[in-house]
Amino acid sequence: MTTLAPELEALIRQLPKAELHLHLEGSIQPEMALSLARKHGISLPGAAEGIEGLRRHYRFASFEQFLTLYLAISQCLVDAGDFTAITVDLARVLAAQNVRYAEVTITPMTHVERGVPEAVLLEGLAEGRARAHRAHGVELAWVLDIMRDRTEHAEPTLELALRGREQGVIGLGLSGQEQARWPLEFFASIFSRAREGGLHSLPHAGEFRGPEGIWESLRWLGAERLGHGVRCLEDPALVEYLAEHQIPLEVCPSSNVALHVCPGLEQHPLPKLMEAGLSVSLASDDPPLFSTSLTDEYLRCAATFGWSVETVLSLAAAAVEHSFLPESRKRELLTAQRSLVGGG
Repeated sequence: MTTLAPELEALIRQLPKAELHLHLEGSIQPEMALSLARKHGISLPGAAEGIEGLRRHYRFASFEQFLTLYLAISQCLVDAGDFTAITVDLARVLAAQNVRYAEVTITPMTHVERGVPEAVLLEGLAEGRARAHRAHGVELAWVLDIMRDRTEHAEPTLELALRGREQGVIGLGLSGQEQARWPLEFFASIFSRAREGGLHSLPHAGEFRGPEGIWESLRWLGAERLGHGVRCLEDPALVEYLAEHQIPLEVCPSSNVALHVCPGLEQHPLPKLMEAGLSVSLASDDPPLFSTSLTDEYLRCAATFGWSVETVLSLAAAAVEHSFLPESRKRELLTAQRSLVGGG
């Protein structure tokens, strides 16, 4: 690991950014989670000891342990005001990093099955999105996500996503335990109908399962971007395909380390992905749970991999290019990025 030059660190902090892989429920700051838990009389692990007690549970021996805490925090979201509050607070955190735009994933049926009406959820998200822009200047778009082991959630998630297009829903996602016993062929018609309805296909793949899961996401889901995708390197033919078709990967290094996809940041495959000519952008996934932020991802990776100013700018530009912002907004954001180094 190298020590970052002050000029490069300053550039990273000042750089107007976009983020493409960020879970709303996983972005709830521990202080907010504790406040919501107390509001609704919900018990969170370690919360009896306050913030530090809760934080001590932000260490995960397995994906299953992570998912247990993630779902426990999700249970603290009950009314429209809760969804509004976490959305506005997320925008506050993003604005402090100069993140101008984010495509944010939410898993709606985990809330609906607990009794949260769909209309309440959409109302809270819409109000939060509007306030986020007014108060913090952050543009948010939604990706509605299906947990792949909850196949009964597929149809209602699609219907909700189609209804929510005017409230900023841009895509359909697929996440959860990435295992072969939940074949993606089941979801093919759901994602086909989503694409026909103008939604983008944005599944997780290639995180815990190898290249076959990525191939299936491309074949059955028509994936336009891949959440993670880091295990593609195990199949040279897949790497060649992804590079040729420039299918972007949303790479979340700190998440991969925290969930034991790789043993440490120094061993992360990100440099090899870039050397292979793949389209990649940096993202934080579930930042409070993994003790990170988008800015931290840039700082850590730049120091670990010895990045230059040009590499940082290239990755920041890639996130904008891979986004589903209107072209005019992409150009504005790219111009703002280049202006920091005299290229505007």
